[in-house]
Amino acid sequence: MFRRAPTVASGGCIATLGRPRLLVPVTTQSALAALTPAPDRLAAACDHLGLLGCFVYSPASARVVARMFAPSIGVPEDIANTNSSAHLLARHGATRLAVDMGDTLGHPSSVSANACHSSPSPLVDVSSVARIGRALWLPMPRFTLLDSHRRLVPRGS
Repeated sequence: MFRRAPTVASGGCIATLGRPRLLVPVTTQSALAALTPAPDRLAAACDHLGLLGCFVYSPASARVVARMFAPSIGVPEDIANTNSSAHLLARHGATRLAVDMGDTLGHPSSVSANACHSSPSPLVDVSSVARIGRALWLPMPRFTLLDSHRRLVPRGS
């Protein structure tokens, strides 16, 4: 999956809130930065196991550094991945987690995940910040919420 095997720490797992992904801890941030995935091999392994991709992160604490690889869905490396950050927060049972991503791509981002454990089932709130270098605005129809079906439909339909 990787051209050179990373120094993996214990505690890796498959996590899912939808499509499963592999969470892989590595021992140091330098080991994380040195990763060079083999996209074809990683895609084949993920497809074989039914995984979205591989979320590799430095030791878990209140702030971690991570990289998300999902070549099966056309994402060689993600700049910011909120879903995987939420998985990591839930996996470690923490209430707050900040995840720095995108540095190796030259697009630094930060994902913040917060958990509320006071409800019958835990709730996770996730947000992210990334610098946008160029934006492309596409014309989108205006939508209206139909109360009877709780769905969005284009106005004028």
